[in-house]
Amino acid sequence: MYFLCSILLLFSCSKEESVRAIAGSGVSRPIVRVVNDIVNGQAVVVAGAEQYEFMVAYGREMPDGVLLEFSEIPTILPIVMEDQEGSRWDLFGYAVSGPRQGQRLPVVSAYIGYWFAIGGMYPGTEVFEGQGIAPPFNPPSASPGWTIPEGEVFSGSGFDLIPALDFPRVEKYREKDFWDSEYYLADTALLVGVKVGGKYRLYPHSILDFHEVVNDTIGENHFAVAYCPLTGTATAWNRDLGGLVATFGVSGFLYNSNLIAFDRLTESLWSQMRQECINGAVVGLQKDVIPVLETNWKTWKTLLREPELISFTTGHPYNYDSSPYSDYACSDQGSPYPVQLEDTRLPLKERVLAVIANGKAKAYRFSSFDY
Repeated sequence: MYFLCSILLLFSCSKEESVRAIAGSGVSRPIVRVVNDIVNGQAVVVAGAEQYEFMVAYGREMPDGVLLEFSEIPTILPIVMEDQEGSRWDLFGYAVSGPRQGQRLPVVSAYIGYWFAIGGMYPGTEVFEGQGIAPPFNPPSASPGWTIPEGEVFSGSGFDLIPALDFPRVEKYREKDFWDSEYYLADTALLVGVKVGGKYRLYPHSILDFHEVVNDTIGENHFAVAYCPLTGTATAWNRDLGGLVATFGVSGFLYNSNLIAFDRLTESLWSQMRQECINGAVVGLQKDVIPVLETNWKTWKTLLREPELISFTTGHPYNYDSSPYSDYACSDQGSPYPVQLEDTRLPLKERVLAVIANGKAKAYRFSSFDY
């Protein structure tokens, strides 16, 4: 492994609990674009709306063998689409009406991130409605005991020097007492959300920037939310490991500029974007993925009447109003850490949805989901 000094980025930049109608949207026309697609042999559906800053993807082949075809419908969020059988589905992949009411679409590996990170981690990434040919690349072989080339792993800090959050406090946002709250989120602020055990929970980027990994529990469901500020990617996975429940931390290592987490049971290393153990006692193990919905605070307040967020009172002496990465997200430059391939077909910092199937990726742009 090579060691790179930690780089301090000091920039500045400006930048179904209930169904609530989007002000002024009405229901006379679809507000969400729906794409039935095939990604490396896997049938998927992608739903997105650029004006509300979200894209999500799910599988289309149901456990009973039926291949669903989805269409756009005039509706109110979070309902986004209808299948050929007449069932209507929400943003979280659940059927809310029709013959499949209560069923859930198959989970696929999908997350939003910066284009440079997607193209670098998955050389040859196909771009939906895109033009141009991916640059040629002959990836180096994995090292013994690793699923990736060990020589491509770099160190930016050390184990737990970036402190993960373990079982944070949660708070409900209530509009009536919002202005008396100890924190403030701009409508444009991005939050990562999960629906676990029938409950929703949100994780602001402004907290994740400092901690990167959150170990959390809802009911009997044990999961971790992992966010890499360098690649702009947010994922969630089950923390069960070999019959035990692990917690995860930040290793300080990076692969293709992306977070490598470690579990505290075996100290094995886990790639956030690949969502697998890349080295250690359980090398090669894939995590059970939990779908995430990443969008802005204004949209979240539209989707949920009283969103539940992790608290800004974390016990750590951080000013969550000021990101340590500042204008990094606004810069047109890539990461200061190495990436194995620079694919310039899209702007390096454009946020895209990556759908991963059988080791290959397809990227979807927000501009493809503009009405």
